[in-house]
Amino acid sequence: MKLVRSYKLKINFQSSSLPIIKSVMENKIMKYIGLLLKEGLQDETILKYLTITKTEIWDAENAEGDQPKQWTAIYFEVDEEKVDEIADQLSQVLKPKEWYLNISGENTIFVVFPNKIFKYKKGDTAEKIRSVEYGKTIGIPENQLDW
Repeated sequence: MKLVRSYKLKINFQSSSLPIIKSVMENKIMKYIGLLLKEGLQDETILKYLTITKTEIWDAENAEGDQPKQWTAIYFEVDEEKVDEIADQLSQVLKPKEWYLNISGENTIFVVFPNKIFKYKKGDTAEKIRSVEYGKTIGIPENQLDW
């Protein structure tokens, strides 16, 4: 965060990790930031309900099983009041194996698997370990369980 002095104190947000802080300071609804891989969706209709902030194409050097060698990473925002509903909807449209997505707020992390969601406070190591272990049971390589 860089402070710039003029007639008022002004804060310029340049880091991608700061939109959450910015929204709180502007008295807006808290935003959650998510990342999903488009190739993991059975139904892409859900995308029209998300506020997409960035899209990237990645060469997937660690792709395994039926995963393609190139992934479309979609970054999105969700209002705090809708995050539980969106997480549930996303869990229903993920392909049944080898895929997950994550959504993070200021204090909370959602790890969304097909038909299963782990929601825990940041820093809760035990719950993170449980979610990683679950991901391995549905065929996700440990090196991809890196939220």
